[in-house]
Amino acid sequence: MKRLFFILSFILLTCRSLALPHDKDDYILVVHSINFSEVWTQGIYEAINNTFAKENMSVVGEELSIPAMKDTTDVNEKIGILRKKYTVPPKVIVCIGDPSWLVCRPLFEKEWKGVPTIICHSQELIPTKIEYLLGRDLQTIQHMALTEDQVKGYNVTRLIQPLFVKETIETIKKLQPELNKIVFIRDNRYISLYTEQELSKTMQADFPELKLKVLSTPDLSTENLLDSLSLYGKETGIIYYSWFVFKQTQENHYLIDNVQKMTNSFSQPPVYLLADLNIETGNFAGGHYISENDFSKSVISTIRLILGGTEARDISTHIGGEPHTHLNYQHLFNHGIEPSRFPLNAIYYQQPPTFFQKYKIHIFSAFAIICLLATIAVLRFRLYFQKLKQEEERREKEKAEEANRLKSAFLANMSHEIRTPLNAIVGFSNLIAHSESPEDTIEFCNIIETNNELLLQLVNDILDLSKIEADQLEFTFSNIDVSALFITLAQTFKSRPKEGVTLEYSIPERPCYIYSEKTRLTQVITNFLTNACKFTFEGCIKMGYEETGNGLRFYVSDTGKGIAKENVLHVFERFAKFDNFIQGTGLGLSICQTIVKRLNGEIGVESKEGKGSIFWFTIPCEVHHENIVISGSAQ
Repeated sequence: MKRLFFILSFILLTCRSLALPHDKDDYILVVHSINFSEVWTQGIYEAINNTFAKENMSVVGEELSIPAMKDTTDVNEKIGILRKKYTVPPKVIVCIGDPSWLVCRPLFEKEWKGVPTIICHSQELIPTKIEYLLGRDLQTIQHMALTEDQVKGYNVTRLIQPLFVKETIETIKKLQPELNKIVFIRDNRYISLYTEQELSKTMQADFPELKLKVLSTPDLSTENLLDSLSLYGKETGIIYYSWFVFKQTQENHYLIDNVQKMTNSFSQPPVYLLADLNIETGNFAGGHYISENDFSKSVISTIRLILGGTEARDISTHIGGEPHTHLNYQHLFNHGIEPSRFPLNAIYYQQPPTFFQKYKIHIFSAFAIICLLATIAVLRFRLYFQKLKQEEERREKEKAEEANRLKSAFLANMSHEIRTPLNAIVGFSNLIAHSESPEDTIEFCNIIETNNELLLQLVNDILDLSKIEADQLEFTFSNIDVSALFITLAQTFKSRPKEGVTLEYSIPERPCYIYSEKTRLTQVITNFLTNACKFTFEGCIKMGYEETGNGLRFYVSDTGKGIAKENVLHVFERFAKFDNFIQGTGLGLSICQTIVKRLNGEIGVESKEGKGSIFWFTIPCEVHHENIVISGSAQ
């Protein structure tokens, strides 16, 4: 039984030792001057605990409740409890409020000596003795000393949370231009008294026109505080700092516990702050201060430096974050402050969403749908243009292939066309040399002359084609007697038509004079007449011209074999030949079309297979009926 009792006792002691984090070698101790029920201190403690708990390091909180201490006996009793409770010194100590360090100073001189410590505080001065702290004597300057002097010799660094009193009052004046009084709500704690002093000094130096009214406990009960707040209007700026009341008093505990909410409800003007008290709830309007979140980050980063091997005394004292103006939009609006007065550079809470924020999902959805539709449209257009491009490339390829085919046919045809007159010229030249009959010689000479003209026409067509390709076709303008031109052509071609075919011409009674390119006009009409003579075997060939609204129309008609309907559209294309048994290169009409277009005219054909054709063209020009000097330029 004794052995069993010994084993059970050992197990219980072991479990207890494991359950107490302050008995471990690795833990962080957070000491607060009062308790962790305040928003500021609770936020810092939770941030430290949440951060280092993930790293398997315990975080322990200790509440000193200094305002409840009446004399040094209470202090010594608290020190004795801490000495027994934390037998193993912590890795780091965080003192929230310099009074907590002042109370624990005997421990830092012995049990906790050398333990790196971070003091988070606001004021520059600290009482030199614990008695002065408990007596709340802030008036006797001999009883106060600089905090940095008091912590010398200890392994301590300090994080400052300054009071931005001036900036907060400036913000209040912007929101309440009619301001003439500041009401300061505080309790009787040491830090609250110090803050009142700072507020009073700042107002005397920077805002002498404003009056200061202090509402404090225990001078006022919580109920009296709320009654007083209901009497103030917009000319009063209310600053809430703290309202700490012990539950042992006879006051209504509900009012004590809900004083912050009650302050918001009873006060007509907004209620401002000098420190972060969670204005997201809407109980306060806010103020200019370092947020609890930013200050917590500074504390955590400082702890990491210490855990990394840096001594606390080697870490410079610094401000625990960047101050900003923090305001609750709904609190201000509900207390009658116009949004037009709200500072632009402030950080706002409970701010109504903007149009974009309210309809952000709808806007993004609509934008996504529009982008999707636009993408589909772009892809459709891209596909469409790709098809057009492919179709164009296909047509160009077909044209190139057709051009190659026509050129091949042209070369084959040219070799035949050139060889035919050359054979005639060479052959009949040899016959002339051996001919003894004058009639045969004359006939042979006529044949040679005809083939010479044909060969010359072939060469001219080839030269004209090369000039057209090089864009070097020459045009020389001059005055032209059109009727005389037609009479000359009629004389030239009177012997060209085949036997049984007559050549007629029709010209206006009054001669027409124009300024144009005579050689090229003659070339086009000559080509029309040559083709008519080739393909007309009976009937007649007629040529002529007539005036139109803006120039002249020329034509050559015949009663020849005509052109098939499917070939009419291709008449003016290069190398176009529809009868391989008729001599020709298939270039003449294409050259004619180029000439007429250069003269800004139109060219065309009307034909019926087996009945004949009419080739015509028009050119815009000024028509005169007298032989006068006409000048101009190419159209």
